[in-house]
Amino acid sequence: MLPSYGVVIGTYQNYTKNQGQWLHVDLNINAAKSVYQAAVDVNEPNGLFQYQVFNKLDSSLFTAISSLPDGYHHLASNAMSGAIDYARSPILQRPLGCLSVFFVIFDAIFRSNLQTWTNVTGDEAGNALVSLLGNSTKLYAFGAPYTSGNGVHDVHCNQGDPPGDKQSLDGIWQDGAVFALLQDGTLSAYLGKFSTQSLNTDGNGLPI
Repeated sequence: MLPSYGVVIGTYQNYTKNQGQWLHVDLNINAAKSVYQAAVDVNEPNGLFQYQVFNKLDSSLFTAISSLPDGYHHLASNAMSGAIDYARSPILQRPLGCLSVFFVIFDAIFRSNLQTWTNVTGDEAGNALVSLLGNSTKLYAFGAPYTSGNGVHDVHCNQGDPPGDKQSLDGIWQDGAVFALLQDGTLSAYLGKFSTQSLNTDGNGLPI
């Protein structure tokens, strides 16, 4: 598991693109009279990355987080804390009820999902993230806190890695993401994952 996990809540200030070993979009977030950074992964060295943008999410499923004040908040890695899990968070799943039956049939016929992972090799994921920022009134950046300074990193999927040095950090209810409350009152989210990661995971976040 990650050594620690939480969320930075505040208002968007600006961003820079940081081309290190992995391409990041570094968000600067005004929170509690301080500036926090969120280092959001948008690519990987082999050039294969996947992302999703969710729009008009059910904000009633986000109250554990939206009720918190600005600043950094540690979150326990469980369903009750408001932590994010790409495979398990209700807010990221299809709605229940008759509409879901319609869409299951629709998907079966047209081989289409409401939300699919977009494969990218360049700046597409970063551009998709940036497109949410200017229209936001509040940002929520989930990830692992910096050991020095204010901010979070590992803002990407943190489960389902293949065997290797990254797998020791895998776990459930600890995924990184950026949620944005937009000016029209709707809630959107940016999710990113490495192409080698699976979301079919066990209770320890390891691929099945």
